Amino acid sequence: MTVQAMLNFCNIKRISGISDLKKKDLVEAVIRLANPEDLEEFLSATEAEYLMDSFRKAVKWGKSQILVHIGEGASEKELHAEFNGLDVGLRRVYYIDFFNANDGGTIRTSCECDDSKEKGLFCPHQMAVLLKAVEKKKIKLSKWKGPMTPEIRGSILALFPSAK
Repeated sequence: MTVQAMLNFCNIKRISGISDLKKKDLVEAVIRLANPEDLEEFLSATEAEYLMDSFRKAVKWGKSQILVHIGEGASEKELHAEFNGLDVGLRRVYYIDFFNANDGGTIRTSCECDDSKEKGLFCPHQMAVLLKAVEKKKIKLSKWKGPMTPEIRGSILALFPSAK
C-alpha cells in the first residue's frame, strides 16, 4: 500500500492530524486510530486491486510465446519458468518457481522481482506464469489455493474453459 493510499483512507474515514506524518508515523497512526474492521476491508480491497492489475498485465503477457517460457520437465509438483521482459523492452528476465502447485497446503512460489521478493506479493510475473501453466495444463485451477479473487478465477475460466 502506498502512502497516498493510506492518506486517502484517512481522508475517507475522517482521521485527522496525519497529513504531515512520515511514512512510519503514518502507519502507526492508522493502526492506532482506524477502526480495525474498516482497515481490514480497505486492505482487502487494496490487495484485490493489486491482484486485478497483475491479472491484466498477465493476460497481456501470458499469451505471448516470447515472454513466458515454462521449463522442460515441468510437472504438477515442480514448475520453473522464465519471464523474459527484455524481448519486449521491459527491464529484465525474472525466474519464477512454483512448488507443489496443485497441493493447496504447501504451495510455494517465488519471483526475483521486488514486489515478490521484498514485499511478498503475488506479482504480475507469477500471474503470467500461472496463466501459461493453466493453459498448458501444468497447474489445475481447481487445485490452486494461492492468491485469487472470484473475478480473476472466473476470467481465467473464461480464457481457458478446459481449466476447470
